Amino acid sequence: FGLCGIPENLISGLLESKVNDLTVVSNNAGVDNFGLGLLLKNKQIKRMIASYVGENAEFERQYLSGELEVELTPQGTLAERIRAGGAGIPAFFTPTAFGTLIHEGGAPIKYTSNGKVEIMSQARESRQFDGREYIMEEAISGDFALVKAWKADRAGNLIFRKTAWNFNPPMCKATGVTIVEVEEIVDVDQIPPEHVHVPGIYVHRVIQGKGYEKRIEVVKLLANSAEAREVGRDKPAKMIREKIARGDALEFRNGMFANLGIGIPMLASNYIPEGVTVTLQSENGVLGPGPFPIEGQEDPDLINAGKETVTVLPKSSYFSNDESFAMTRGLVTLFF
Repeated sequence: FGLCGIPENLISGLLESKVNDLTVVSNNAGVDNFGLGLLLKNKQIKRMIASYVGENAEFERQYLSGELEVELTPQGTLAERIRAGGAGIPAFFTPTAFGTLIHEGGAPIKYTSNGKVEIMSQARESRQFDGREYIMEEAISGDFALVKAWKADRAGNLIFRKTAWNFNPPMCKATGVTIVEVEEIVDVDQIPPEHVHVPGIYVHRVIQGKGYEKRIEVVKLLANSAEAREVGRDKPAKMIREKIARGDALEFRNGMFANLGIGIPMLASNYIPEGVTVTLQSENGVLGPGPFPIEGQEDPDLINAGKETVTVLPKSSYFSNDESFAMTRGLVTLFF
């Protein structure tokens, strides 16, 4: 998810191998000069199946110039397609994207060099359940999964750290060969069974990584002084954003679970009415994100949906993206 929880060493190895014509499944493609962006820059990727172009200008340039095929998929659908691939479920129905180009077909997958659509998406089958329209999405499985975990034992049991879970657990299960890089390998008796996040049956190879950069995509720090809080207060754009956020905050009700998107929706959490308790959920896999950290306490394994550094509150928990969107579909009551 962004640059959090990416297999830096395995990506470097793939870069050195110079293998090309790759079809890569990932939430996004890193940034221009880090993560999957390195493979894009080296022209090793033929098709990206992703939910977000993100801040990668090279990704956008290659797609629009006809050098790269891109299959854009809503993030929750992408997570569930991967989970289904690992569970042996060939397809499923979802209401997401009904009535859009994803459903009806015609979404550009590849352009020609002069900007015309060369390959477009095909229409999805649709059905109605309990009066609601759904479209069918097929599962995704791959030949190899390149995964980043925090710790593994010699039996392949894995532990992930904080929000670096993201898409890693379902990816382990949806492939023929799962290669995991970890920061620490321990003996088989060093990870209690109840602490295992992904069991070793899904893991084929483990390597110990080294030289991690763990680059943080967006460093956000808590404004801990009156001077910091005053910066930009009188700027018109800031005042408008705050006004919208205060209006959004009136939608909160006591006891709600709320998923807030990046930007103004996340800002609304600063204006939750007094006496109202709301539990926030961040789609990248954390229930209970807190304020930005103070300087010096940033953690590259702990970010929010905007890829910003964050902290967590008491009673918080971490989980994978497929779990996050299952939670969102079933239990979260408010979305911005």
